[in-house]
Amino acid sequence: MGFKKYSYQKTIIMRVFSSFLRKIRTEHNLSQEGLRALLNERNHSFDSLDTISISRWERGINTPSLTKQSEIAEVFGDDLFNIYSSDTDFVKESLYAIQLSGSDKNDKAAHPYYNNDQYHTKSMLPDHVNFASMLKLCLMYEGNPRLFPTHQEITPTALLKPLNLVSAFCSFSQLVGHCLFCKVNTKALFEFMNCTIGIMELLDVAKQERANVLVVLSSFGVSPAIDNHMMSVYLNQLATDKAIEYLSFSTCDSKLKQKLMQMKIPMFKVKPIEHQSKIIQNYSFIMSRSEVMANRNMLMLSVIPTRELQPTNVGI
Repeated sequence: MGFKKYSYQKTIIMRVFSSFLRKIRTEHNLSQEGLRALLNERNHSFDSLDTISISRWERGINTPSLTKQSEIAEVFGDDLFNIYSSDTDFVKESLYAIQLSGSDKNDKAAHPYYNNDQYHTKSMLPDHVNFASMLKLCLMYEGNPRLFPTHQEITPTALLKPLNLVSAFCSFSQLVGHCLFCKVNTKALFEFMNCTIGIMELLDVAKQERANVLVVLSSFGVSPAIDNHMMSVYLNQLATDKAIEYLSFSTCDSKLKQKLMQMKIPMFKVKPIEHQSKIIQNYSFIMSRSEVMANRNMLMLSVIPTRELQPTNVGI
């Protein structure tokens, strides 16, 4: 993601969590021993926890892993998104990381018409007049035979209703990034990942049944900054929609696959697909909401509201 060089100061995350811990202990009228006993009772991963560790966490001397933080937050009916999105410094550092991730001279986009220029984004739903043409253009970049064939007419608007498409453009309306996603239920998602149903069946289920998974069908940017920007769009949607319990990716894009693995997201399945006498690999990833929030890079991307991505070099 390009966060290694521009990652937020460790003191920020320590301060945010220490403030949260003191606050919830006070609100629940717990001593440090009482908090230790409660965590030990609710989650066996805290069997070896002692009050010395809690004291050090509260004073910001050190801090538990994000996974442990997530487990503690869940005990009190909270989550890391709520905790960190409300901290101005953390949100600023996250936005700073996205914008700087493409500014290094070694990170220049290998693109004939884009060199870290200004860009803007546009969100389109299927009833938008330009949705069909923009979807075709985006799918040309993806090259995923599981999605709509680019040589055929796009399906009627009503069938595409669950899709969300966000595109990024630089000067002369050149497409420099996009993300395509929808919300489905777990049963349909696993059938889709196992290739027992296709994209249209998946969207048909998405229209009819309660959704608890946000599935990303395509995510792309010609620079690290735009790539991160596109990812922040759907991660923020997941974070703010409490009905979404899982995040999934289903892609044939090897670059996106590599990025997800660099972010330490375990691959769920690799499914070979025959297409035009070639075998193409379809990569599937799935992680729970708490796993998403406990992933440092995804947490940073999720806390940035869309309206914040409007500085001089970025517009939404």
